[in-house]
Amino acid sequence: MLREEFQSHFPGKISDQLVKFVTDKVLLKSRYLFYKTAKGIQVAYCTHCKKQHCPEVKLKHKQKEIANCPKCGSECEVRSHGMSRKYLYDSAVLIWYDKSVVNKNAVTARVITVGRDYSEDYTKAETRYNVSQMYLFEPGKSTAYEYGTERKSIKSPFEKHYGYGSWRKFRDLGNIRKAVKGTPFQYSTWESYTEMGGYYSVDDMVEFFDHAARYPCIEYLTKAGFGNLVQTKLSGQATHGAIHWKGKTLTAVLRLTKSELREIRDAGLGVEPKALRYYQKLKSRGESMNILDALFLGELEGTFYESYYTEALEFASESAVRKYLFKQKRKPHYAKQTAGSILSDWRDYRRQCTQLGMDLGEERFLFPNDLHEAHMKLTERIKLKVDKAVNRKIKARLPELEKYYFEANGYLIRPAASSVELFREGKKLIHCVGDYSKQYASGVCDILVIRKIDNPEEPLCTMEIRSGVVVQVRGYKNYDPGSEVKSFVERFKQAKLNKKSKKSKKKQGVAV
Repeated sequence: MLREEFQSHFPGKISDQLVKFVTDKVLLKSRYLFYKTAKGIQVAYCTHCKKQHCPEVKLKHKQKEIANCPKCGSECEVRSHGMSRKYLYDSAVLIWYDKSVVNKNAVTARVITVGRDYSEDYTKAETRYNVSQMYLFEPGKSTAYEYGTERKSIKSPFEKHYGYGSWRKFRDLGNIRKAVKGTPFQYSTWESYTEMGGYYSVDDMVEFFDHAARYPCIEYLTKAGFGNLVQTKLSGQATHGAIHWKGKTLTAVLRLTKSELREIRDAGLGVEPKALRYYQKLKSRGESMNILDALFLGELEGTFYESYYTEALEFASESAVRKYLFKQKRKPHYAKQTAGSILSDWRDYRRQCTQLGMDLGEERFLFPNDLHEAHMKLTERIKLKVDKAVNRKIKARLPELEKYYFEANGYLIRPAASSVELFREGKKLIHCVGDYSKQYASGVCDILVIRKIDNPEEPLCTMEIRSGVVVQVRGYKNYDPGSEVKSFVERFKQAKLNKKSKKSKKKQGVAV
């Protein structure tokens, strides 16, 4: 597009709305009270309302000192007229959208740097506007000029040019809403993607409108619940050829039938591009597989879990491996987990079988009905084998630790029975008590478990005692226990620990 034709779409001047946005938002902090003092009389000048006044309370030049201008009410930073202003220059960058002047269906955007220079005569400081990038979004195409040169591709200016350093970046959603109203972009679902900026930026929405102009399918992908595919595209990640971005219908864009789309929606699933491509490849090869199962397996594509899948094929046929993964996926423990998680557990389980001398040539060992349960049982068996000496010591300590058994308020406390119980406790509560087995066995510390009386096998909290003192009580993920458990622990201390302390003091002849 010729530059003259391109520029004809843009307004010829800075609008009052833009000036107001810059004044009230972008350069809001660029307001100063410069004061002079002569013969005990102080006069202050406000750079916002450009009026002078005599402050009721004397102003002082301090770091970040703030005062209100009595004329306009603005919060201003206090500055002395006599202090150096050599580097006092405030700047920021913003993006501003408008309707095209010549095409009612098109939208324009300008990236504008703004600044105020106070280094010279601050009474004459004015806002300077400089347009650095310009964009035109029309149905079917986008055009961009950066610093006067047309660009073939469009990248976020906030990230590409202003993503680092001290640039403060601004956009106004109300401005965008007004600019797109009445154009095809009004319904492009742009408001669903306003928080996709990079770490250093406020999203300028330029890349979204570029994609929306060229790929109208973005609108109905988002409305149909496939916004994650759009996000993948906008973030620059690979979509693996799974999406036909110029397709005219949802079925054409995703290369799926209406019944397949319905099945995905009914399952409430999101669809990853690589998983979708996996299913498309299966169909093209004439392989029959339920789409939900295919999407489940497809998430392995391009991940290190593919090697786990290949390893599983050394023990069984591909159809048997797939069948087993689908079976485990329908178990409660794996219902919300990925195929990679199941493969990882299955790999660990097979290694445990080998360690314990179990023949993986037998189906009952290779394909346990409940993988998670079988994996946990073998983990405990191996732990018992490894910790045999530790468990003998723990078992020998249990008679002396029975003194700690205590019940009250619907709770009970008892000593941990073995290293396996400590392992289960740590696994269930997601804390590190399993690492305390050797210290517990050798008597360095005492480990007690807290349970509800009506559910004595379910881990609730774990207590550590050293030298007769409770040093910690930990619940799920190491959180402190609730008030009821805390109250119970206090009763336990009074009954089992403080009583012992008092007896000890009496023996020593100390009054209590």
